[in-house]
Amino acid sequence: MWWIALGAAMLWIDYLTSRDGQFPVIYVLPVILAAWYSGKWPAVGLAIAVPVFRLLVLVMPVRPPEDIGSLVLATALRGVVIIFLALWFARLAEFERELQRQVKVLEGLLPICAFCKNIRNEAGEWERLEKFISRRSEAQFSHGVCPSCGEKHYPGIL
Repeated sequence: MWWIALGAAMLWIDYLTSRDGQFPVIYVLPVILAAWYSGKWPAVGLAIAVPVFRLLVLVMPVRPPEDIGSLVLATALRGVVIIFLALWFARLAEFERELQRQVKVLEGLLPICAFCKNIRNEAGEWERLEKFISRRSEAQFSHGVCPSCGEKHYPGIL
């Protein structure tokens, strides 16, 4: 919820510094942070709320009616751009979290048989090392015989 306070602070800074700014870039920062750390819906909510509150702040001193239409249109355009950025950064955050989850699956200690080199999976079943790694990565295996195993198991052939 800290990003709501940041959004309010950005509104206050915008109000104090410039009432006629073309596109207040400072609104993007709290929306991006909300998307990254809190997800899509908090970011979209903030992306809608910030331009609407800005419009309310600009209209409070009672503007002439012909000026209100352009303010509403500008607010809607700002909102669309900020919502787009919110959705984009939320997707990036989800993608990074998924990548971290996949990397975590490949990290750590693996229970492996000392003799046959099979690995115990999450279900507690033993499976071939190649199958275990292939399901979790894009690695492909080709088999051969190293020189020491060739001498031990196939003496005189290799």
